[in-house]
Amino acid sequence: MRLTLVTATLTCGGAERVLVLLAEGFLQQGHNVAVVTLSGKENDFYQLPPKVTRIALDVMQKSPNLFQAVRNNLYRLLQLRRAIQSTQPDVVISFVDQTNITTVLSLQATGYPVIVTEHCDVGMKYGGAIWEKLRRITYPRTAKLVSVSQGVDSAFQWLPARKRMVIYNPLIIRENQHVANLPQFDPHKQWIVAMGRLTYQKGFDLLIAAFQKIADQFSDWQLIILGEGELRQELETYVNKLGLSHQVVLAGVVNNPFAILRQAKFFAMASRFEGFPMVHGEALACGLPVISTDCPSGPREIIRDRIDGILVPNGDVTALATAMKYLMTDEVARQQLANRAPEVSTRFSLDSAMRQWEALFDEVVR
Repeated sequence: MRLTLVTATLTCGGAERVLVLLAEGFLQQGHNVAVVTLSGKENDFYQLPPKVTRIALDVMQKSPNLFQAVRNNLYRLLQLRRAIQSTQPDVVISFVDQTNITTVLSLQATGYPVIVTEHCDVGMKYGGAIWEKLRRITYPRTAKLVSVSQGVDSAFQWLPARKRMVIYNPLIIRENQHVANLPQFDPHKQWIVAMGRLTYQKGFDLLIAAFQKIADQFSDWQLIILGEGELRQELETYVNKLGLSHQVVLAGVVNNPFAILRQAKFFAMASRFEGFPMVHGEALACGLPVISTDCPSGPREIIRDRIDGILVPNGDVTALATAMKYLMTDEVARQQLANRAPEVSTRFSLDSAMRQWEALFDEVVR
């Protein structure tokens, strides 16, 4: 079967990582796979398998005025349509809200089955009235909407149940043992690690505030935050204001985060909302207990509270600090959670995801 996957970019992000993992899985199943990106290749973070056909359109330029915006969007739709048609797909799979809408609009009257995927809680991540209206118009025309968690799916009950499906993302850890030589990492300290884009959604301001409540009691601990994003400058200023520059490290994007995770004591996140947070599962797979806010949607479907991690009320900085202090002081409890953490790889295996995708392909091409 010929599968064409459509995404905005291959930059460092959860949905982009899922696309690469699925592309690898589809190749293993014997499918031909093409990936179309709206961006060019210059900002790629992830590498696709060599057997994947890549078409990079480079049509994501910003528009200086309304007239140019209309013109650019029409051009974008035409270029995307031509690119997808050139791959002669049996099934088209699109990734993430606005790209989903663009893909469906571009393929009107072509007859291709289009599967759109949602990776975040749309009740929290609001793209604006126009995009929401377009979602309501385009999604009923798709072959299926795939959500990455039950929480994400719950926002789409306006679609018939036959139009919706939940397929959890597969969790696969591939790494080398090299750890980048970053001078701000103190190998003599114990590490708490967090990872994600430096955005409002990820709640790193809440995590830093929670750590500040207990930091003076634990001078031998560092909070290491992996990732880049629009709030870097703001977070750096906040860290300095709290006097934590020697204990909180904004390390940027690291090519091999898993080797760093394996050297940490536990993982912590304070996201305000999610979809299916891959980093939670990847930390568990590396044998780390995970502390997370019980935000919508996803953490509760990955973390088993008090079995392999700890869930705290969403936005509760004091509860987050208490949970962190608990794992920092109780090595036995930390190890008990760590012992169960790697079971996540079985619960969210690539084989399980592939079985569900194969059944979906059979359904939509009937």
